[in-house]
Parts: sequence; structure tokens; C-alpha cells
Amino acid sequence: MKHKSGIILLFSVLRAFSLCGCKEVPENSEINTSEITASEETKPEVRIVDFTDRFMPEAVSEEPSEESSDLAIENDSSKDSSYEQAPPADNTARAQAIADNMAVLNSMQYTDEQMAAINDFYSNSVFVGDSVLLGFRNYAAKSEDPLIHQMNFLAAGSLSLHNSFWPVSDQSVHPLYQGQQYPVWESIQMMGANRVFLFYGINDVGIGMQEALDLYPQLIAKIREYSPDADITIISATYTLKDCGKGGLNNDNLAAFNASVRDMAAQNNVGYIDMANILSDGAGNLAPEYCSDGFLHETMSAYDVWRLMLIRYAADRLGFNDTPLQNMMISSGAAASDGTGDNTVISD
Repeated sequence: MKHKSGIILLFSVLRAFSLCGCKEVPENSEINTSEITASEETKPEVRIVDFTDRFMPEAVSEEPSEESSDLAIENDSSKDSSYEQAPPADNTARAQAIADNMAVLNSMQYTDEQMAAINDFYSNSVFVGDSVLLGFRNYAAKSEDPLIHQMNFLAAGSLSLHNSFWPVSDQSVHPLYQGQQYPVWESIQMMGANRVFLFYGINDVGIGMQEALDLYPQLIAKIREYSPDADITIISATYTLKDCGKGGLNNDNLAAFNASVRDMAAQNNVGYIDMANILSDGAGNLAPEYCSDGFLHETMSAYDVWRLMLIRYAADRLGFNDTPLQNMMISSGAAASDGTGDNTVISD
């Protein structure tokens, strides 16, 4: 009788675990997927696209101490105490704002001439990032939309701001270009890309957030050193499913990282696209319908949203929209060079 009860208890525990939706994550919180060779084609300034003000905690102004800058992966309770989390917000209002923004994205209408200009905006672009971006690369490769299909990628599993500065070796994880590893700034130069989109942070927040925040402007500087005319935009690091983070790789830290990166982008004349919150559930987590693996990798439906956001970003840059999305800012920088008028900031 005791034996039978034990079996029933074990079955109940396993069933409860399966219902949580979280898959077990390896001890190393970096995301390891097989590398995919970057596109060898070279075919086919600055603004912030952002609705984070309502959604994200702001980083405190004090410099984080060295003692609190590293986030231990092994300790699930680890969190960078130097970042102050905002008080809980009204998740219903957040979710409604996301729904309203999605309605705007899904109802976008542009003339053939405007769509040709948006297409041209991405005609010599390259997207740089980790395995989440590899998913978008696969999406773009299969897409029949010429706007997306023309995009070039330098993406590799486990890529981070930290290891982007490693020397090329058997241990490095630099994205491949023409079958070889190079630091991304060298690959960008060889490709001749004139627009660069950076997607970093997921593999950084669990290693050392402040160090990553220090490395981001250094990476931008290296890209500008090798490609001085390149227009650079940052795409925010997207979230994990609710309660499925591991150690320092958690949604509080990703939100704090994104808030600081958004500010850094404005200070360095770099564009910013808030992809994290348009894909969120309204409570600072990746929405379940956009998650492909019970952790943080994304579905084709999520990449449909990426596509819409990129169309909207180009349209905003080109001056085709009269009304911004809720809490979305179109920042100063290369607005004049895009023909969009004075360097202004627009927010509702």
C-alpha cells in the first residue's frame, strides 16, 4: 500500500512540474545552438523606437559597485542589487497598451512608393547577435518578402558582448563570414553594410551586467572605427517566459539592462528598437505564444512581430507616420540625414 502511494505521489509531482511550462536550462545560462554561417551576400541614423517608459524600471544613477556587478549563474537567487526595480505597475494597462500598439502595427498602410523606400532602407543592412537572432535569420531565409529576405546576418549561438572581444581561436564564437571567424566589426567592414542592427544582452546579464554595459559603447566605437559611415541601431534583449530565468539571466535584470542600454543609445547617437515589450505578456515576461522552447527562444509568430516593428521603424525614420505608438519615441540623431526634418523627440 505504501509502495502504491509513493508511485502516485511521484506521478503527481512530475505532472505538476510539466504543467509549469518551464524546461530545465543547462547550468551554463548562455544559449548554445549550432552556428549558422552568416550570409555572404553584400547586396541586396539616430532615433529611438521605444515604448519602455511605461514598462521598464529605470536604472539608478549611482555607479554600480564592482562587488555587485557580476551576476552568479550558479545562484538562482542572484540579482544585481545596484539596479533599483520600479514598483509593480498596472499590468492590465500594460497589456492594453501592447494590444493597442499591435493593432497599429497590423493596420499599417503605406503606398507602393513608401514601401519601396522602406525596402531600400534595409537593402544593405546586417543584423548581429545571438541564437534568438539566428531564429530571425532562419525566418528571413524562408520569407518570400523581399524586404526581409534581403537582410544579412552575423549571428552565433552564445554570442555576447563579453566574447565579442575575444581573440579569434578554437574557443571563440564569433559569427562566421565567408566560412571564417572574424570580430564582428571586421566582418561588417568586409560586407560593406551601411546599417547595423545589434541584438545583445541575453548572454551577458548572467555574467556581469555592468561590464556588459561598459562593453556596449566600446563595441559601437569599434564598428564606427572600421565602418565610420554605418548607421547603428540596438534592438532590446527580449525576455524569458515567466519564472523561467536562471540565476542572473532573469527578466528583472533584462529589463534593467534594456533601460540602461536605451539611455546609452541616446547618448551615443544610436537608434533603439524596443522589441522586448511588444513581445511581452504585459508583466515583463515573454508572452507564451511567442516562445518556442519553454525558455526564451521565439516562434515564427514572434518574428512576424519583428518584421512589423522593423517596417514601422523604417517608416518612422523616413517620416511616413504622423502618430507614434504609445510610449514610442523617435529620437534625434540622423533624422536630418533621413530627410525627416529637425532633430526632435516625439512621445505621447
